[in-house]
Amino acid sequence: MTVRSDTGTDDSAAVGRPALDTAPAAAAARIREDCQSNGFALFTVADAALTGREVLAETARLLGLGGAYVPAVYATDPQRFGYDNYGFNTIAPTPTVTGHGSFGTCTAQGFHTDGTLEPIGHVGTSLLWFDRAALKGGHTTIFHAVEAFEHLRRIDPAGAAALTTDDALTRVARSFQPPPRTSGPAFAELAGRGLRTRWADDGTEIWQLADSLGAQRVAAVERLRAMSRPGSRYRQDIAIPSRTGLVLCNGRIAHGRTAFTAGIGERVLIRGLYTQEIA
Repeated sequence: MTVRSDTGTDDSAAVGRPALDTAPAAAAARIREDCQSNGFALFTVADAALTGREVLAETARLLGLGGAYVPAVYATDPQRFGYDNYGFNTIAPTPTVTGHGSFGTCTAQGFHTDGTLEPIGHVGTSLLWFDRAALKGGHTTIFHAVEAFEHLRRIDPAGAAALTTDDALTRVARSFQPPPRTSGPAFAELAGRGLRTRWADDGTEIWQLADSLGAQRVAAVERLRAMSRPGSRYRQDIAIPSRTGLVLCNGRIAHGRTAFTAGIGERVLIRGLYTQEIA
């Protein structure tokens, strides 16, 4: 496994780093280092015969993440959403409608954290394997939400506090009818872990604006949205090529994608979610 160090750019060229199949301990150490510094890490594998599922399983083992976690909302109908028996789900354009706004489509996806209905911090890590990149577009977008929130606390402490109440943010799983929903804070200090987020700006979010803190939340959300736009120091856009892996610290950053052009089987992503965080 080769770990990229150019995580601050949108350059898709991989940089040679320790390989999983030749130096697994060094590769895992580099991933941990990048995750601590950036909230995510990119890697490739040298062995073209390894399948995406094999790569993710070995990466999870090296990082001590345990088995893949299937959110309860998808566990009721896993095949519909591309899940296999090992807890990995395949995300690719499909000829049939799954009802999910992003899994089977080529549309852009706004910033979100994985685990729509999960409590804040429950999905600690997301592993993604880009088996096949889109012919055009489909870049990964990263929003350093926790860092942005820390800045918000300095410039607007009241607005930041309004996003930490238990009813601040409701997330909705719109793939289902009626759509289930879960309310909670958008940001919270978790014991022994620090500040974590369940930020969403992808159409799955409903902000509590009707109470006495509504005006403060509106202002705070707009400030954070501004910090997530292109050109912000808190945003990165990355062109990830085929056969490249992405490790996301799901409680610290939000991610999304740009729209892309691809036919059936022309953009294939395999994902595993984990309740453990990168240590």
